[in-house]
Amino acid sequence: MKARFGIEIFRVLGRKMLAPYHRPAGPQGRRFPAVLFLHGFPGAEKSVDVQRELMARGVASVAPHFLGSWGSGGTYRFTTLVPQARAALRAMRKLPFVDPRRVAVFGFSMGGWAALNLAAADGTLKAAVAVAPAGGPEMIGPGTRDFLARLCAPLNAPKPAALLADFRRAVTAGDPAKAVRRLRMPLLLVHGDADEIIPAAVSRRLLDLAEGPAQLVVEHGADHGLLDRRAGFARRAALWLAARVQ
Repeated sequence: MKARFGIEIFRVLGRKMLAPYHRPAGPQGRRFPAVLFLHGFPGAEKSVDVQRELMARGVASVAPHFLGSWGSGGTYRFTTLVPQARAALRAMRKLPFVDPRRVAVFGFSMGGWAALNLAAADGTLKAAVAVAPAGGPEMIGPGTRDFLARLCAPLNAPKPAALLADFRRAVTAGDPAKAVRRLRMPLLLVHGDADEIIPAAVSRRLLDLAEGPAQLVVEHGADHGLLDRRAGFARRAALWLAARVQ
């Protein structure tokens, strides 16, 4: 059977969740190691380049669209991202081409925040990658409301005041500094030191607090999306993940 990509529809928190996937080439009925991809806010960058590098190395991927975003039903809420990720992980493990015992998580930005909290709650994951992850209460400042209001335009999201309150609750209760202390699987943090949205100091702090095997790759001169070095980053991230889920 040839490699293929497609879309699954999960039912999460009573709503429809769209979940694009990549399945490597291999015999019908074969189960592959897999990585759950969690996008950021609002989610324009979905790390498809990393998913395709993984597919070429025999690793499947599933990249759900959080509720309220990019065709999924419901309303976008920061406070439900981790429960959504847990539900999507359960659904991914049931897919016929996924080996449920060989699974990892990859998150970018707000998805990196969700990935760290998911990994802390699920000790069966083989590895976790967080790229430019959002932090905890340090993410809240004078410009946060306007920033959230501007970026939520493509989403079905609450009004700015309610969205800000939801964001504050999420990053306070789900401070990734607490999560990394509970991780025991390998953790890879990647951050550009010219990140204009989330400072690299967030990832440096998480590395210092991590209790399990963790490493931080600082991309010198790179912005939030690592846009001027995606090819090399995608290959390195895929190699790192493939080595830990195979």
